[in-house]
Amino acid sequence: MSRHIHTSMNKPYLFAITLSILLLFGFAPFASPGDVWAAPLAAQSCDNSEGVYLYEHKNYEGNCIRLTADQGDLSLDGFNNVASSIRIVGDWTAVLFVDQNFAGDSSTFTRDDADLSNNSVGENTASSVRIYRGDLPPENRCDGSEGVYLYERTSYEGRCVRVTTDQSDLSDLGFNNVASSLRIVGNWTAILYVDQNFGGASSSFIENDADLSNDPIGNGRASAVRVQQGGLPTAPPCDGNEGVYLYEHPDYQGRCIKLTESVGDLRIYAFDDTVSSVRVVGDWTVTLYSDLDGTGVSSTFTQSDPNVIDDGIGDNQATSVGIQRGHTPPPDAYSCEGEGVYLYEHPDYQGRCVKLTESVGDLRVLDFDDSVSSVRVVGDWTVVLFSDLYGAGVSSTFNQDDPNVADDAIGDNQATSVSVQ
Repeated sequence: MSRHIHTSMNKPYLFAITLSILLLFGFAPFASPGDVWAAPLAAQSCDNSEGVYLYEHKNYEGNCIRLTADQGDLSLDGFNNVASSIRIVGDWTAVLFVDQNFAGDSSTFTRDDADLSNNSVGENTASSVRIYRGDLPPENRCDGSEGVYLYERTSYEGRCVRVTTDQSDLSDLGFNNVASSLRIVGNWTAILYVDQNFGGASSSFIENDADLSNDPIGNGRASAVRVQQGGLPTAPPCDGNEGVYLYEHPDYQGRCIKLTESVGDLRIYAFDDTVSSVRVVGDWTVTLYSDLDGTGVSSTFTQSDPNVIDDGIGDNQATSVGIQRGHTPPPDAYSCEGEGVYLYEHPDYQGRCVKLTESVGDLRVLDFDDSVSSVRVVGDWTVVLFSDLYGAGVSSTFNQDDPNVADDAIGDNQATSVSVQ
């Protein structure tokens, strides 16, 4: 009996010893053949050696994986939609992608980033990653080949990135709010924008610029860039013949372009946010607009103006321009006599005047936008002045004379359209 009991008690011990030996040599006795022969993962231990480190939490905290090769599916490393910060040890570039197999939104990193939430890829959204040895993907390296080169510092110094396609968010290349100089190799045009997705102030370039601080875009402000092969179209030369002349500086100084037709985007001539004076040669009307395609704040000119700073459009604000042959002097129907609503250029019913007996959706057609300073009502009329086109924006209503609209909601020199009944 004792022998039988002794043999039975040894079976668990024998099993435990056998299992320990199998595990010691790397065999899992209950694993399937597929598990035993599974491909090795891309991640390696976070041992501070060279590579790209992804962290579970911000500020390089929490679980970590180290990568030195591409990983098309971070779930294989147990890190899908996990990364919140990234650390680069050595000369590496990492591109994180929102989707598996290197698809979707992405952000490029050549240096540490303690918080991914302010990048395109975002926090806890990375599903795949490309890893490059070196500081940029091959197509963005400053290797002297054709393209547009952006530099971290003036005079083409510091970090550099080369672009040959549009970049709606320069943070994807680790270059948001960085560029301070620009070099063009080959026949290219570049437009730098202050805001992502090609918004905000911009500057156009067809040649090198060693210091962006004297351009509207400024130093360390570019967040997006459009590039195209080929130069900008050339405006007709400022030859003194008939047309509208736009100048870079007051008193008709600096760069100049001559126009005889409307332009919806002055960036094509590298002249957006540049106009400081206007010369009108011949019978022309020009309207400068602060925004693209004839929108935004505007000022209309039928004669030369040596300094537009005191006009509604302001200095260095024009982005598009409307031009027409001839101008529209008030016809007899608008002469200030008889019943109607009288709009005056100055307070106390002084200066130019236009009489209206019907609504006008755009006072620019009468060369009277942003001009009304006093209102006279002759007869039984009601007039509503609006700050924006076609009866929109801030408004004030009048059914009697007002010698100074500055103290009304509409304000002085703000009316752009008018309703009359």
